[in-house]
Amino acid sequence: MLKRKLLGWVTIASTVLLTGCADMSVTEQELNQEVAQRLKTTQPDVIKLTLEESTLNLDLLIKQADIDLTERDGGLVMVDMKTDIRGVLNVFGQEMTMKAELDPSFESGLRIEEDRIYLVGAKLTQVTVQGSSISDQMLRNTLGSLHDEFESALARYFDTHPVYVLNHSAVEKAAAKMVKNIVITDDTIEFMIF
Repeated sequence: MLKRKLLGWVTIASTVLLTGCADMSVTEQELNQEVAQRLKTTQPDVIKLTLEESTLNLDLLIKQADIDLTERDGGLVMVDMKTDIRGVLNVFGQEMTMKAELDPSFESGLRIEEDRIYLVGAKLTQVTVQGSSISDQMLRNTLGSLHDEFESALARYFDTHPVYVLNHSAVEKAAAKMVKNIVITDDTIEFMIF
């Protein structure tokens, strides 16, 4: 049994060494499939948005996330999400229960920790509130003034929730331990090994 495990690790290490120093990648399609699968199995997936002054206590329920990889600005991950937002908003001393469809878009970088890939430095690029009721308009106005807090909530969420885990094959698992750098290209994440 020990000999087989050792032989397996030697085979994996040899494969990684023979493939060169930079030949492991994850495509945008694979990344989106993993995110969709994670959302399907972890519903409801919630981002909390709360302010100290108790003016806002909202839950952002993630329904869908679409990831686009681009080389722009040294490599960025562009994310468009579809979410439901609900909770309590305090406006002029009156508490209002809110429920709306919210579609935030943001861009970020990547970091790898062990075998997990996280989004980092999320910067909101757009927030769309679906609907036309008075409460939706108040939510639009409130979110506009809370841009930084909303951006921070997204950053905290993605700092602890990986978008991809390198565990889909024995080679991927072994290579994850040797990744030294990540390069984002159009439609692909390249992992630099050694």
